[in-house]
Amino acid sequence: MKRVSIIIPCFNAGDLLCEAVESALAQSHADIEIIIVDDGSTDPRTQEILEAATWPRTRIIRKENAGPASARNIAIGQSRGEYILPLDADDTIEPTYVEKALAVMESSPNVGIVYCKAMRFGAEQGPWGLPPYNLRELVIDNVIFVTSMFRRSDWLAVGGFNESLRMGVEDYEFWVKIVGKGRDVVQLDEYLFNYRIQESSRTTSFSADRSVVVDTYARIFRDNIDFFARHAEFLFEHRFGLYDELARYRARYGKLDAFLSRHSVIRRLAKGVVDVFGIGR
Repeated sequence: MKRVSIIIPCFNAGDLLCEAVESALAQSHADIEIIIVDDGSTDPRTQEILEAATWPRTRIIRKENAGPASARNIAIGQSRGEYILPLDADDTIEPTYVEKALAVMESSPNVGIVYCKAMRFGAEQGPWGLPPYNLRELVIDNVIFVTSMFRRSDWLAVGGFNESLRMGVEDYEFWVKIVGKGRDVVQLDEYLFNYRIQESSRTTSFSADRSVVVDTYARIFRDNIDFFARHAEFLFEHRFGLYDELARYRARYGKLDAFLSRHSVIRRLAKGVVDVFGIGR
């Protein structure tokens, strides 16, 4: 039986950590280890929970705060599993996720990433509508969440997670590097991952600062220029597809926009109707 290491970075998430760990311990695949990395938590509640923890098959590593990429790298470096599954401290996985992802990887040696469909919970609920994986989608943007199984050997081959990407999407670059090595990606057609939506999180903070988003994606592009150059057609197809969408919008709504621009009172009334009834959301 192949061992799977489930790695959980934790920064001030003690109240949610227990759910994540319990979901990992409930896996139908028996040979797992759980490694929690306390990434310099300052919250007394988190520190208290970690001090009192008695979870089986679980190790806790403490380090100074350096971000999730650093925490994952340290955990993987000290893990014993041939396969790795990251899990954020505020998320959960269904009991058969490890078993089913591992079966795919064991049966297909060239598969480098296995993930599933995701269900949102918390501040928002329902299926997480990410586009299904294909190479074109990955070139344009990330469609694979971090709680995906990969091989320890591939982590070594690509040099781990990029620890300089502290603001977000470090998993995107990691997947780009693995796919760039010629590895295949498989998505299980089941909802086996539960993604917690919070009002405020590292993801929301990252998305809210456009300059940080642009700088981060530009850095990923420059650092992986060979990958993006090999698939440049996808980028330009996407770019000109956006032009087509804009042209269709202007053809359909251009006269209405011009009319509203000339009549500010009507524009404000129309905006009020949209805000009240949530039209277009």
